[in-house]
Amino acid sequence: MAPPSSWSDIPLELAGLVLRRLPANVDRVRFAAVCPQWRAAAREVTLPSPLPLLALPDGTVYSLPGSEPLRFPGCTGYADACGNWLAFSTEEGCFLSDPFSNATVTLPQLSRLQAPCHRGGRLVSWIEIEEPPEKLTMYKPVFCSRQLIAIFITYQYSTKVAVCQPGAASWWSVHVDHRFELTDDMAFHQGKLYILNDDDHSLFAMDISVDHRTGAPWICQVRRVISGVLIPRPAIRGICRNEHQKMLYLVESESHGTLLMIHRKTYGQGRIGPRWLVAGTFVSSGWEFEVFMADFQQSKWTKVTTIGDDQVLFLRRRCSRFIRVSPEDMQGDGIIFLDRDDEDHDWYDHRGSSSDSCKVCDMRDGTVSPFVPSVHFERRSVPATWLFPQV
Repeated sequence: MAPPSSWSDIPLELAGLVLRRLPANVDRVRFAAVCPQWRAAAREVTLPSPLPLLALPDGTVYSLPGSEPLRFPGCTGYADACGNWLAFSTEEGCFLSDPFSNATVTLPQLSRLQAPCHRGGRLVSWIEIEEPPEKLTMYKPVFCSRQLIAIFITYQYSTKVAVCQPGAASWWSVHVDHRFELTDDMAFHQGKLYILNDDDHSLFAMDISVDHRTGAPWICQVRRVISGVLIPRPAIRGICRNEHQKMLYLVESESHGTLLMIHRKTYGQGRIGPRWLVAGTFVSSGWEFEVFMADFQQSKWTKVTTIGDDQVLFLRRRCSRFIRVSPEDMQGDGIIFLDRDDEDHDWYDHRGSSSDSCKVCDMRDGTVSPFVPSVHFERRSVPATWLFPQV
């Protein structure tokens, strides 16, 4: 009599079919942990990108599309996020960490800033910028390539763009010629940094050069590639039931090779008064999304009505990304977001619920519905973020 077959003996092709039906990263990890044969299958089978994790700074994560919280100590205490990297700031310095592989990339301390002096596009010298560390804040790190990391940095009551080489703990190169706002967004696309202006939807391209003596990157030129139109911000007076708040996001669609602007409107009831009497509050009740593609040839934004039946966009102010999905696992052409985003933190009414939840906007008809209804988490000074495992 032949011995009974073992689950570890399943053919590689069949193991691949099973793995492809597991969009959650934690399920793929569990699959590979069953036995050496399944672990080998997980390494050899080409898989689509897993769905991201929803990470909280206390080390709690949700592995979508599940709703049960898990503990992930590698996430504890992060200050920001960038794809599969988490940013940490300690007294010893700043660094990026990949909690999936435990890889670490050191960054210069925030107080180590220098500005390039250049003439005619050529670097002439460097000037050290002196600023107390307590007045410096970094946010929105972008891991552009193995040679370039970019961040927004706030100092002297303004927001600047700083760049450095990954692993370099020496200096941040700060571009001081342009002033940006906290609500502006940044993305890396086809070898250039792009900045989206929140006030008028203008798009700026930053050309990166390298100091041939040190290998340090620096921003040598900033060009306005799309001129926007100034859109007045809504002025809230007393109680306004049909008020809305605007947020803009800049996201690269790698599969289509395009750069997209996501315009999000949050509708609700606002209330504001003299600062010494009434604090600003905003209670959300509805959402609307518009998507525009950067048309560089005509220097304009072109509205698009779909992001693709095989894609969903996980949207977050500090970390957004498109993910390919299969119809068996999830409906495409949708935007998954958190109903409160961190830049609007001070606007929301904290007298009621102090939690955020995930929602999805169907681009086909604009309807918004709960994505994972049981995922709720309390807001902290550092917000929750999407965390995208590497394929």
